[in-house]
Amino acid sequence: RWRELGKPGTPPDGSLITIGVDGARYDDALAIVATEVATGFQWPLGIWERPEAAPDDYEHPMDDADAAIVQAFESYRVWRAYIDPQYIDNLTDRWLGRWGQQRIQAWTTNRPKPIAHAVRSFANAITSGTIHHNADPLYTAHIGNARRKPLNVFDDDHRPMWTLRKEAASSPLKIDGAMAGILSWEARGDAVAAGVSTSRSRPSVFI
Repeated sequence: RWRELGKPGTPPDGSLITIGVDGARYDDALAIVATEVATGFQWPLGIWERPEAAPDDYEHPMDDADAAIVQAFESYRVWRAYIDPQYIDNLTDRWLGRWGQQRIQAWTTNRPKPIAHAVRSFANAITSGTIHHNADPLYTAHIGNARRKPLNVFDDDHRPMWTLRKEAASSPLKIDGAMAGILSWEARGDAVAAGVSTSRSRPSVFI
């Protein structure tokens, strides 16, 4: 079960964070989720869903998504952002131009073995209570909407592994926030493994 922080909020400015981005440009949803490295606290920087009655020319608000990332880089120390660029390469290229490959990294979620291990790590963090969040209702809904999708991948003990899927391809219930949370958590795990200092400092301002 999701463990909610006693008081919803966000970490203080200057905290070390990681970011995960998943979604599409026109369909389903576009989600950006941050994780504080020191505490494992997650919160969405933004989740935009395609309305059911959206016009044919609907597009998720790319400028709003861009502004959310810019604000995060201005307020926090962003160690790394993992982004699935498959349908949002326009945003990925924009962010690479600003912050470079060291901090903006493509992480495609259609690779069976890497995503299976990332999903398991996220699920284990939920079970153990290592991860917690600010009770954002939309992010919580995306987590709850996710269903297991078995993969032809096995761990070292030959146990089957899985990724996430919607309950049905045509379902209006979105899960992009869940996948963004997994990418953010994966980046956080890599930050911990790299031994990055989590002491707070004055954030850098980027143009």
